[in-house]
Amino acid sequence: MGANIGTSVTNTIVSLGHAKERSEFRRAFAGATVHDMFNFLCVLVLLPLELASGYLFHLSKAIVDSLDLESASGKKQDLLKKLTKPLTDKVVVLDKKLISKIATGEGDA
Repeated sequence: MGANIGTSVTNTIVSLGHAKERSEFRRAFAGATVHDMFNFLCVLVLLPLELASGYLFHLSKAIVDSLDLESASGKKQDLLKKLTKPLTDKVVVLDKKLISKIATGEGDA
């Protein structure tokens, strides 16, 4: 939740980079403000919920436990790959022959 507040500060600073151009600044600052309000409302709802019940801790623990991650000393754990691999296998399909042709400049790639 600290990251939510941190990104709110960052996006406001970035919007100030558009201060020269009035219309750009208005849109950038409006977008930053919407982002800020979303983050603050999330913290306003989720922080008391977590403090009162520990709901987020128990939910995240249940998710991690369901992934069958083995803990072995010296073995690198890759939680993100475990979560994203099923989706990326279906979405991202690479044609290695086409990539080789592009790299070598052959054919109409």
